[in-house]
Amino acid sequence: MTDTTAVQVSILAQSYTLTCPAGKEANLRQAAENLDQILQGIKSSGRVMGLDRMAVMAALNMSAELIDTQEQLINLETALEHLDKRVNDSLS
Repeated sequence: MTDTTAVQVSILAQSYTLTCPAGKEANLRQAAENLDQILQGIKSSGRVMGLDRMAVMAALNMSAELIDTQEQLINLETALEHLDKRVNDSLS
């Protein structure tokens, strides 16, 4: 059984008590802070009304950011594979 820990976070000035696996508290706090910043930005733009719509926009923004990061990772892995091959070829 996995040990869990309760963590207090604040998103859009609303307090939430969430649980996470022990040792992952900092990750949960950072995730909540990131979400809060994104939601604050959407709210301050004044273009999206309603918490549910703001949540959807935040989720879409975060998903697009994840896709960009995954593409960057693939490009870096490919570059490392090419570099590794060049080094191995040079040493042969």
